Amino acid sequence: MNNFLASIWAKLKILFDRYPIIITGVVIYLYYLATSLDFFKHSAEKHSFFDYIFQFDSLFFLWLAALAYVQLRKARTSLTDERRREHEIERILIEQHISQQLIDDLTKLLQDNVNNPLAVISLTSQELRRKFERDEDMVRWLDRIDGSLARISNTIRDVQAYESRKLLELTAQALAKNEKQQSSQ
Repeated sequence: MNNFLASIWAKLKILFDRYPIIITGVVIYLYYLATSLDFFKHSAEKHSFFDYIFQFDSLFFLWLAALAYVQLRKARTSLTDERRREHEIERILIEQHISQQLIDDLTKLLQDNVNNPLAVISLTSQELRRKFERDEDMVRWLDRIDGSLARISNTIRDVQAYESRKLLELTAQALAKNEKQQSSQ
C-alpha cells in the first residue's frame, strides 16, 4: 500500500513539476466553480456590489498565489541551473589544479634528474675548454657538447611551457563549452 501511494505521489510530483500553470489554473477554476455555485444558490437574496467583491475576492488572491508559485518555480530552476554550472566550474578548476600539480611535479623531476647532471656536464665542459683552449679538435667536441646541453635545456623549458599553455587552452575550452551549454538552456 505504501509503495502504491509513494508511486502515485511521485507521479503527482512530476505532474506538478512539469505543468505548474495548468495545475494552478485547474485549482483556480474549480474554486471559481465552487464560489459561483454558492453564489447562485443564494441568488434569490439581494446582493450589493460589495457582496460580489467579497464573494469572489479570494479568486484574485488565488491568481496572485499562482503567479507567486510560478515565479518561485522559475527562481528555483534558475538556482538549480546556477548550482549545476558552479559545480561544473569547480570540477574544471579541480582538474586544472591536478593538471598543474602534475606539470609542476614533472618539471621538478626533470629539473632534479636532468638539469643537475646537465649542470655538472656543463661545468666540466667549461673546465675542459679552459684547459684545452688551444686544441681545436677538443674545442670543437666541447662546442658539440655545449650545443647538445643547450638543446636539452631548451626542450625541458619547451615541455614546461607547452604543458602550461595546453592546460590554459583546455580550461578555456571547457569554460567556453560550459557557457555555450548555459546559453542554449
